[in-house]
Amino acid sequence: MTQLALCFAPDGAGRTLLVERRAAYPYSVTAPIMQPGGIAQLTLQSISGGLYGGEHLSQHIHVRAGASARLLQPAATTVRRTATGHSRQSIKLQAEENARLVYATRPLIMLPGAALIQDWEITLPSAARVMFCDGFVSHSPRGEAPSWFLASRVTIRGTNGALLASERMAISGLEGGFTAFGKLWSLGHGASDTLPILPELQNIRGGITTLPNQQGFVIALAAPNGGALCAAMEQIQTSGFF
Repeated sequence: MTQLALCFAPDGAGRTLLVERRAAYPYSVTAPIMQPGGIAQLTLQSISGGLYGGEHLSQHIHVRAGASARLLQPAATTVRRTATGHSRQSIKLQAEENARLVYATRPLIMLPGAALIQDWEITLPSAARVMFCDGFVSHSPRGEAPSWFLASRVTIRGTNGALLASERMAISGLEGGFTAFGKLWSLGHGASDTLPILPELQNIRGGITTLPNQQGFVIALAAPNGGALCAAMEQIQTSGFF
């Protein structure tokens, strides 16, 4: 079951409209706000307070040819202790020709005993641009040792099904100076000589990697806490990179 399905399309007058919406528990979707350039900006919220053991959530965001959409998440998602198996989250971002999509999520908060398998599936035509954020924070509210598990997969394909880029990651707990990690994927920017220069971010470590097949780049960040990571990701998003 797909709990969240959104489709954006141009209206012929330079604006993007939300033309299809299906939002089941736990998602709540606000009405889009029109931004300069005809971009539809929408706030995505979860009313459950997080991901629970054995829960499987699925999203499908579709931006039709010529449309531009920006999705924002005002609060982070907490991944809670599980006694009934891994939680699962699947996010599918589908863009058509000349579409623009920014999907700006907050980092996941991994609590002790949490276990999550996450799957990102991106469909990217040659003339589309997609940016999305992915990250996590290790949090032990009682000072206990980190004891969580996160597996994340990113798969980027062309409209013909050809594999353009992929990443696989599996992590079990974290200890040390950095407890928050995030990535900003920028797809459809072309060759490596167009890579931007990262702004100076206090107490943050970061780097930029070119994606295979000239599909864009990914910025990786490490921070001492979730607040610092979110501030850095927001600064990069508003710096003109995207």
